[in-house]
Amino acid sequence: MTTPVPLPASAPVVEIARHLRWRVLPTLMFSACLGLLAVVGGISLVMAHRHPRGLPDDPDTRAAAAEVAGRVSVPANALRFRSVLLGGEPANHAADAGMLARAKSARAKLDAARRRHPGDPRYLAAVAALDLVGHDYARAARRYRRACEMAPHYGEARLGAGVALALDADRTPELWQSRALRLQAVAQFAMVDSVDEEYMPALYDRALVLHDVGRDREAAFYAGRFAAREGNSAWTARLRQGLATR
Repeated sequence: MTTPVPLPASAPVVEIARHLRWRVLPTLMFSACLGLLAVVGGISLVMAHRHPRGLPDDPDTRAAAAEVAGRVSVPANALRFRSVLLGGEPANHAADAGMLARAKSARAKLDAARRRHPGDPRYLAAVAALDLVGHDYARAARRYRRACEMAPHYGEARLGAGVALALDADRTPELWQSRALRLQAVAQFAMVDSVDEEYMPALYDRALVLHDVGRDREAAFYAGRFAAREGNSAWTARLRQGLATR
């Protein structure tokens, strides 16, 4: 009978170490992948929280703004709307033939500028504002939403998307579809950050559209939040009147 030779006490440790020993190249590749993922994650966080403002610095963009800023109107009904391209909050009524011609000319200039600066969501928002001038609410909503996909914290695009959806709901005959569009509009208004200039118009519109879908308690809550920040202004009085009469 053969007597087994006892292993030294360190043998199990050596055996485990042998199985766990990593090769140099796979280890370096794994570390590089982790580093790359960390960089991509950091960039995505920075990009996701940027707040695009203004218009791109381009001669055609400036020419387009000069064509329409303060010179065209948007039929937003009782809602508030804001566009940098249009000079802030434009007049709230339907555009006439001259305004539509200006919008068409401005669009051509924006298209030329956008080809030189692809990937800037501000061009999508600018063209979407011109869609609203021409009553093309569905197309405006699509452009604004694409801008929001590129920059989720883009206040002007969130406000514009909400207004476009609510206006599209006004002319949608099916009640369920109209309500769905308004609820989508409320969601867009809710995503405007308080640091953006569009926050107060979005809060105003949020209260009105909530009232339109029968959520009166929520509408009153956001109207109260608006009044707390705005004070006894003409906008506060108009919002209260709108909730009482709509």
